[in-house]
Amino acid sequence: MKESIQEQPVKGSALRLRLLYFLSFMLMMASACSTRDAIRDESEAGPEDVEAEPYDGRLLAQVVFDSVDYIVPTTELMQPFIREFGDGTVVDKVMIRKVQETKDDAPAYYLVGLGMQNGAARSMALELDIAADNSLYLSSKGTKHMCQSAAGCGFCYFTYSGNRITGCECSSRAPGNNCIHKFSEQNTLLKNVPLNRSRK
Repeated sequence: MKESIQEQPVKGSALRLRLLYFLSFMLMMASACSTRDAIRDESEAGPEDVEAEPYDGRLLAQVVFDSVDYIVPTTELMQPFIREFGDGTVVDKVMIRKVQETKDDAPAYYLVGLGMQNGAARSMALELDIAADNSLYLSSKGTKHMCQSAAGCGFCYFTYSGNRITGCECSSRAPGNNCIHKFSEQNTLLKNVPLNRSRK
């Protein structure tokens, strides 16, 4: 009986030591797993995890009771349009136009520049972003459409479906009177261009 009483503290001590080793082992394993998970998370970061570019839209106008109230004078935009055409086109008119095929279609707005190049009519339309307060912004991500009159066509109109420009059409339906339509998913119209606001 004395022998078992003396062995009891020794066994309790050994049990505590084993428990301590076990807890240490579990802590090391948990740490290793969390480190491995962190490395895996970093390496598996998808394209959506990459920080997006800041929005570069520039405020140009606001829609008020279905009419466009220009904040930047259209004369300020003629030279940028000439540079955006980049082929000698002389732009003499800039405006914002609404595209809406039916009342069921949400309206879209385009900044349009009209001009001439070697006697041929040229036009460019850049899609604008519409804010919740109906402010109209032009971003470098705005789509760009260009129409060029071919020989025999005096002027080209943009064609559209719903609220999107789809192509160009000659004002004359005569055979051979064609228009050339070019499309780009971005533009550089206002890159490094300081803008003045209209004085009210």
